[in-house]
Order: sequence, then C-alpha cells, then structure tokens
Amino acid sequence: MYSVIYRNLLFPIMEFVKGTKISSYLKWLNKTQWWKLKDLERLQNKKLRALIKHAYDNVPYYHRLFKKLGLRPEDIRTKEDLQKLPVLTKEDIRRNLNDMLARNMPRSRFIEAHSSGSTGEPLKYYVDKLAYSIGWAQTFRCWSWVGYRLGEPYVKISLNPRTKLIKKVQDKLMRCIYIYSSGINNDNLIGYLKKMRNAKIIRSYASSAFMLANMIEKIGIDERFLPTPRAIATTGETLYNHWRRTIENVFECPVLDGYGGESTPVAFECPMREGYHVCTESVIVEILRNNEQVSSGEIGEVVITNLDNWAMPFIRYKLNDLATPSDEPCSCGRGLPMLESIQGRDTDIVITPNGSFLVVHFFTILFEYIEGVDQFQVIQEKIDRLKVKIVRNDKFTENDLRYIVSQIKKHAGENMEIEVEFVDHIPPTRSGKRRFVISKVPISYLWRMIDERV
Repeated sequence: MYSVIYRNLLFPIMEFVKGTKISSYLKWLNKTQWWKLKDLERLQNKKLRALIKHAYDNVPYYHRLFKKLGLRPEDIRTKEDLQKLPVLTKEDIRRNLNDMLARNMPRSRFIEAHSSGSTGEPLKYYVDKLAYSIGWAQTFRCWSWVGYRLGEPYVKISLNPRTKLIKKVQDKLMRCIYIYSSGINNDNLIGYLKKMRNAKIIRSYASSAFMLANMIEKIGIDERFLPTPRAIATTGETLYNHWRRTIENVFECPVLDGYGGESTPVAFECPMREGYHVCTESVIVEILRNNEQVSSGEIGEVVITNLDNWAMPFIRYKLNDLATPSDEPCSCGRGLPMLESIQGRDTDIVITPNGSFLVVHFFTILFEYIEGVDQFQVIQEKIDRLKVKIVRNDKFTENDLRYIVSQIKKHAGENMEIEVEFVDHIPPTRSGKRRFVISKVPISYLWRMIDERV
C-alpha cells in the first residue's frame, strides 16, 4: 500500500519540491529501451547537436576551445564528428572549473558533486537537475528489470557515513535503508541483516557487497536471518568474478553490475548478463585507442559525452577506464547497444615487456585459490618490474611463492623482474576502495607497442 501511495502522491510532491523529473523520465526510458538502434542513434545525434550549440553559446571553456580549433557548432552534427574535439580530462576540469559552467542557467539548477578520488585527488563538478533526474531514472530502470518498482524498500551500502539531516529525511521518504559499511562487524551483523530483511534491492560498492557476503559465509549465519532481495546492484568498482560468485551464493539472487562516472550512468547489466546495456538515451560512449574507435571485442579507453548535463557539459570526457564494446545484441531484446566487459581503471592493467598486457582479473584469479594469501597488491613502477605485496597467513608456503612468480613470468615474460614483499596490511585508498593492481606505466605505451607490431 505504501508503495502505491509513494508512487502516486509522495514521490510527485518530492519531485515538485526538488525540481526533478525522475518519474516521468523513467516512464520514457521504459519505452525507449525497446527502440531500434538506428532510432536511438537518431535521438543521440539530435541531443548532441543541441548540447554543442548550448556549450558554444553559453560555456566559456567550450567557446574558447571551438575558436581555437576553428570549429563552429554546425561542424558537430553526429557522434562521429566528436573526434574533431580533444578529450576532456580531470586536470582540464580542475584548471577550468568556473569557465565550464553555463552562464545562462540559474544556480538553482546546479547540484554540486564530487568523485570518489579512488586514484588521486577527488574531483569537484556540477550536475544539472535534468541530468540528475535522468541518471536516477536510468538506475531505477535497471532495477525494474528484476521487478523493482518505485516506493519499494531498498538498501544502500556506502563507504561513507550518512551525516546530513536532509539526506536522512530523503532516505526515510524513499524507503532507503542506508548502511555504513565500516560499521558492520561480527557482533552486530545479524542486527544489520534484520534491517535489510524487506529490501527488494541491495545497492552497494562491489567490494562492500563481497565483504558482507564473505562475512556471512564465514560466520555461518542461519538463512532465516538473511534478506531476500531480487538483485544485488553493484557499482563504483570493478566486479571480479570470485566476488560475484560469493555474493550470488550467499544471497541466492543475481548480481546486476552498473558502470558510470561523474554522476553519469553509462551501462548496466540485465538479468541475461550477456554484457552491459549502454544508457544510450543520455550518454554517448566511445571506446578509443589512439583517438580511434576500436572494433567489437577489442579493449580501449572509455570516453563519454553526457547529453543532459547542460549546467556543466562533459563532452568527450575521459573516465580513465578500459572497456570492450560488442556488436552482439542481448537476447533480452532491448535495442540498447552493448559493452562486452568493463576491464577497470587504465592504471589497473600491467603492460609487459613483450607488448601484451595483464588485466586485473588475471591477478584476482591467480590469487583466488591460494589459501595462504589474505591480501595482495601488484605495483608496476617500470615496464619490466613488478612489486607484489602479500599479506600472508600460516598456510602460506614456499611452493605458493614459486607458483605465484612462475605464473606471472609465464604470462608477462621472463624479462619481467618480480619482487615479492611480505607486509602486515595493505590499506585501501582514501575513498575506501581496494586496488589490486597499480600501474605507473601510461596506457599509451601499450597502444604504441601494439601499433609498432602491426
């Protein structure tokens, strides 16, 4: 009953007060997901032309950029024309933040936001309420693929404690059970699980969902105390295969992974789990290698254009992530184009002296079944040198050490020097995320080596 009242009365009132349009966009997105790809691309190009003209006319940074390049708004007609513009980096935003804001829009439409800063300094930016609305509608659409409806209770497990009163009130109204992941321990676990009992969706950073599932598994919690969500919606980090298996085994429901950046939902899994559906109605996704679109099945760098954030346009913004596009449609029948996989940060990939690469999944699989390793981290300082940090336990043996080194050399080549350092603890980043691989070799080095081989 509350869900019906919420959808038809409370939520519309909240949207009126906040100036958002999540509900109406959700209805629209539930229709457009079944459009043919050519119709979705026509929509993209129409929105792109409007965004480009707006940015040229009202955003000083882009007006200067177009003048410098000798371009006019009419030179960018389709998403293929975007290659006439340079990519936008985090450093560009930090240097030009004020000049990237639209001068013709009231500040009441701006929402201040910050990235997590998982690999460095957090990024401050602004989101238009329109983009905010469509972003949440994209998320709710993904949840609806497993039967979720607005007003039903859901859990949000976060790396940060909830402190602001207005957010706490919003959580209450939206039936969001907010949980600070660091507050969970063996003693209070059952109490937290009781809070989650009626949740239809559990939304969490991938690592937090895994740690919760791992804790439940190790303690041996009676299934009577476990929540029974329709899905676990992971976000914010690379979802590793062994994390997915553990989460699904414990909660007995599918994990639907989502991917995005800077308040821009980019792609979501559906229950078929054949890849990631791109949020085509609100974002253009390019997967690039040396500023050229890669072919289906090839790995490249993710560059996005948010089609709805007119307050602070993100045009060809480099997310510093790697992904693989796919030409294969999903068997669910949706017209949304697909990403085959999300490989993680471009600094989560080890480049080998022989011109190949090892993605972070190689290392998570390598260490998954070595019982003597509690934690690990691989750091690449130079092209031919790796440092492997290991937190070991009593089960670790010399055979484990030889196996680890031999497997890395087998795939990275004999010219890769490997230093193993045993440590007591590997701290997470400032944002609370855990990084298994840190490479300081630029990804451009790999593209250059591949080009030279060709």
